Amino acid sequence: MTRAYFTVGGMYRLARHLRREWLSLILGTVLILLAGSAFLGPQGPRDLLVLRARRTQLETAHAELIAQQTALTTAIQKLGSDDRYVEHAVRRELGYARPDELIYKFADPTRTTR
Repeated sequence: MTRAYFTVGGMYRLARHLRREWLSLILGTVLILLAGSAFLGPQGPRDLLVLRARRTQLETAHAELIAQQTALTTAIQKLGSDDRYVEHAVRRELGYARPDELIYKFADPTRTTR
């Protein structure tokens, strides 16, 4: 036997049922809204995943910067104490040569000319 809530007697039964269960309906609605806010709102699991991914990116960038800093610190120390390194750096960066040397410059085959 099914309950027909759309008849006059059915409407009375529905109203009586709602009077008994109104607190449960309100608490259930509040619980659903809180759960939705927790999962979809700010500082929820979705944002936690985004923050974890960003943290991984920042840790990778940090490690790269530490490696660059170490290389630059080593280069600075060598520039202050290693004459051969200074000579090599001057030749590489400025294109200097000794008086008895010839420098050959070749065209870059990947570069197009106009």
